[in-house]
Amino acid sequence: MPSRDAVDTLLFGEQPALSAQFVRVAGALFFLALFAHLPVRYLDGVATSDGLVIGAVAVAMLVAAAVGAYVNSGVLVSIALAAGIGVGFYAPAIVFELRAPGEATLWILAVGSFSSLAVGVAGFAVGRGARRLE
Repeated sequence: MPSRDAVDTLLFGEQPALSAQFVRVAGALFFLALFAHLPVRYLDGVATSDGLVIGAVAVAMLVAAAVGAYVNSGVLVSIALAAGIGVGFYAPAIVFELRAPGEATLWILAVGSFSSLAVGVAGFAVGRGARRLE
């Protein structure tokens, strides 16, 4: 079994102070995605379920997670960075676009959370792999 220090380093990164800063960045990314997405609901020609919009969000999540893993190598930090964008993107749908919340709210939260988890782990693999290639 790996030592506790090795597990902590894998989960939280090599530098705890930098990990804490990345969690703050994840919070800022949440609000950035939230407020960038809010005006879209007032535009008639833009659909947030458009493949191009979803693809751009996924790429932004992957890049944020990969950069976090490249710099600090923490899988939970990478997931937090991806979740900041993913959950921030889906939150306005919960708040403003649902007439009868309930099952739909859980579905949107699940999509935001599980996509953040998957893309965060993939971004961690990309960032950590790029760092090892150096």
